[in-house]
Amino acid sequence: METNQHDKSRRIGLAAVAGLLVIATIAAVIVSFGTGVSAVSRTRETVEENCQLIQTLRYDRCGHEVVRRIKADKEYKGCTLQQMQQAYAEWDITSFSPAEIEMSRTLSIYCPDHLVVLPDGAGVLGVYENKYGDGYALRTQLDIPITDLPENVRETVYLGVGFASDAEIESWLETLES
Repeated sequence: METNQHDKSRRIGLAAVAGLLVIATIAAVIVSFGTGVSAVSRTRETVEENCQLIQTLRYDRCGHEVVRRIKADKEYKGCTLQQMQQAYAEWDITSFSPAEIEMSRTLSIYCPDHLVVLPDGAGVLGVYENKYGDGYALRTQLDIPITDLPENVRETVYLGVGFASDAEIESWLETLES
């Protein structure tokens, strides 16, 4: 009798283990299938009408970073990830969903927190500012030819010299004159 009870308990235990294995297998299939469907549907996701672009701009010259949030233009509604990558080829798209796209870009200029002294195409110095995040706009013409600067400073000025204020620029120009 004891052997029958032992065999019965053993069969119940084996059945329970087998049942758990079946459940685990079914769960694994569901998870795999769900992930596969999600991955397939992700490639079909398209930009919604009020999609937010979260753009991170990194500036090599000063080491600063700016994050801006803008609404995607209406023309991008319905675009896929691949189409957005083509439209924003100079950006690295790091996250994509219909409602929000994150992207980053590194620029070899100063950020909007700086005023920059550099020469124009004719070699005349000017003070520039980064108004829009990705390029300089002339703020003030200095009317100083780059050829008037000491030779050891010219190369640096060609790349642009960043300052926090007009007063710093004035002080820097005074040191060059002495």
